Amino acid sequence: MEEKLQFVPSLKDAFAIGIKNLVPIVLSVLLWLVTVWIPYVNVGTTIALATLPVKLSKGEMISPMFIFESKYRHCMGEYFILQAVITSAISVAFLFMIIPAIVLSLSWMLAVYLLVGKGMNWALCLSESNRLMMGYKLKVFFLKFVVGFVLFFAYYILFQILGDASGLLVLISLVCLLVSVCVMLSVDAVIYRELVLSEDKVEETKPEEAL
Repeated sequence: MEEKLQFVPSLKDAFAIGIKNLVPIVLSVLLWLVTVWIPYVNVGTTIALATLPVKLSKGEMISPMFIFESKYRHCMGEYFILQAVITSAISVAFLFMIIPAIVLSLSWMLAVYLLVGKGMNWALCLSESNRLMMGYKLKVFFLKFVVGFVLFFAYYILFQILGDASGLLVLISLVCLLVSVCVMLSVDAVIYRELVLSEDKVEETKPEEAL
């Protein structure tokens, strides 16, 4: 069986996904910024944007208008409960010298994606995410840390080069933010594909093998 989340292939896949969907992702973020002030609608668009890696993981081109799909508003109750539980638990874990909070964050990072991608209830999302992440937390941490560090270093060099070009700083900062969002969503899409969708494919082939 092929090893999941190999560092270099995962980075290449994330880069490919990000490049392929760069414009749709940016437009989705901009649409969210425009609609975030509209009550009720903003709930659906926020959930849609937060769970975008589920769509990206399937390798399909996305449409920015997907953030207005009603299915995202319909799961807002489960979404709010899930986020409240995760936030509360991680906040308490921070009191125990930070590391437990990091471990919990990694263990439950797939929970929100499973809520939308699998339609699970909030409690099952937590336990299933913890199961799927078993043995992969260090890999995921290293992958996300390296990507984040590279982005930070690249932006630091860029701002050092720009120096006193203060007139461009706001625009450059916005572009950097959008690029960072695109990259991190793409990385999460690869993680979801490798740990969730790949397991689905294995389950689908089992009946065929039995025959």
